[in-house]
Amino acid sequence: MQRSAFVKSLVAMVGVSQLAHIAAALALDEADIGRQYFAQLRESGDLLFDSVYYEHLNEVGSVIAETVRPRYEYPIRFYIVRGDSANAFSVPGGNIYVNEPLLKLAKNRDELAGVLAHESGHMVLHHVAKHMAAANKMNTVATVGSILAQVFGGPLGGAAAQYGMQNAGDRVDANLQRHIEAQADEEGARIVAATNTFNPYGMIWFFQTMTATYGAGQVAWTRSHPLDQQRIDDLHNEMSADPATFGKFKDTQQRDVAYW
Repeated sequence: MQRSAFVKSLVAMVGVSQLAHIAAALALDEADIGRQYFAQLRESGDLLFDSVYYEHLNEVGSVIAETVRPRYEYPIRFYIVRGDSANAFSVPGGNIYVNEPLLKLAKNRDELAGVLAHESGHMVLHHVAKHMAAANKMNTVATVGSILAQVFGGPLGGAAAQYGMQNAGDRVDANLQRHIEAQADEEGARIVAATNTFNPYGMIWFFQTMTATYGAGQVAWTRSHPLDQQRIDDLHNEMSADPATFGKFKDTQQRDVAYW
């Protein structure tokens, strides 16, 4: 559910032609990148430490973090940041950032678990790091700083602002980004199922909530994310195709029930 400009900017920076260097991605010092980005957020004042929503974030996040711990070499941590519309994003090194509008919008633990599992999916699949692989490390740090103002730009489920997508080449980047978002959705659903605590249908309910709040979005080829309905359909297909993983969960329509 990464509808921030973070990965989009990195994809545009690296370029599809550079993705042949993907094997070098894991050589990046992800922990160092994460620390520097955290420091920039703290210095800018966009990082919130006293939000009342940490109770919910930590309650759900701790379960997600423990579930993915064997699959990611850095501890997964969750932080709340400023922002005007619902958004969440992950940064190499283990930090996942969620803003208060999203935490207000997620009406129950299952919906929030879906968001955090999606971002954790990006992390365990090293999506961001792979797109940074071709960049010089010093340039990478500079780029992280330069896009700080962009990461809070658009609603997680609505018509997010488009950065650097003015020509056909940029549309190829958008197609790539939609592909990795779909991968993170699929991985996120499996992560939620593996918790044995939360219902992976919460991912679907949250997309439905986002559509109701922000609208169905733009035509797919102009966006960096698949449209909400496509993501809902793909999740339904994934769950129905794998009853061994998802058969015990039911679409109980709990999206209509707030139980925080």
